[in-house]
Amino acid sequence: MGLLKRVRAAPLKIKFRVLHVIAHSLALFGIAWAFATHNFVWLAVAFTCFLYAGIFGVNISLHRYFSHNSFRTGKFGYWVLLISSVMPLLGSPAAWGSIHRFHHAHSDTDVDPHNPKTVGFFRSWFTAWPQTEMPLSIYRSLVRDRRVYFLDRHYFTIVFAAAVILTLIDWRLTVFAWAIPGVGCFHGAAAIATIPHIEGLGGYRNHESNDHSFNSPLAWVLSLGEGWHNNHHHRPGNYRHGEMWWEVDPSAFIIQHVFMKEKE
Repeated sequence: MGLLKRVRAAPLKIKFRVLHVIAHSLALFGIAWAFATHNFVWLAVAFTCFLYAGIFGVNISLHRYFSHNSFRTGKFGYWVLLISSVMPLLGSPAAWGSIHRFHHAHSDTDVDPHNPKTVGFFRSWFTAWPQTEMPLSIYRSLVRDRRVYFLDRHYFTIVFAAAVILTLIDWRLTVFAWAIPGVGCFHGAAAIATIPHIEGLGGYRNHESNDHSFNSPLAWVLSLGEGWHNNHHHRPGNYRHGEMWWEVDPSAFIIQHVFMKEKE
């Protein structure tokens, strides 16, 4: 089992590195080009796409729906979430969800793949994690749905094909609607993986737990609303992360009013 996971993880890790080297390079070029040519409209396009990819693609789709199954939705909502999960460039729901579920099972221990205390802050932030063997059952539980399995098997083909199509339409779409939003989501997810697990960075706790998770206003800003991390680790299956009146939770609001489908 461990060998199978290592064989599968190695090429995925290389592809992910290539993807984000390309995305970061295009993002830096695009920002420099926009300021040099005063095309700030394209920066507005990038920010709008980042808001969508971050909230709908990461927070609602990858995190609260596919990783935690914290709410039910209809067929149309499902397809919106599945397609939206591609935009952040963070990996398929099965790949991203496997790591996240494993993180919850071993949070802040030596086994936690992105524990900033053992891996190091910058290695955790930039996903330079050590080789981790995860039970194959975690991955299998996520690919029972054939649509998720298909996306997992063809994720990088779909992502790069989207970039090629956008480039053929207008190269600026690739930079400002593909690369920059993806880079923003990468660093938003990195913020959640590190900041709320380090004491002394302005966080607080509403609940005692077996890990060192904190609610972090800073991580909330960087991740577009996922910063109430101690609340989340206390009740991972709850689609609402905000508990106090000041803990604004835009993803929970959208889930309740757009995607939520009551159990039959």
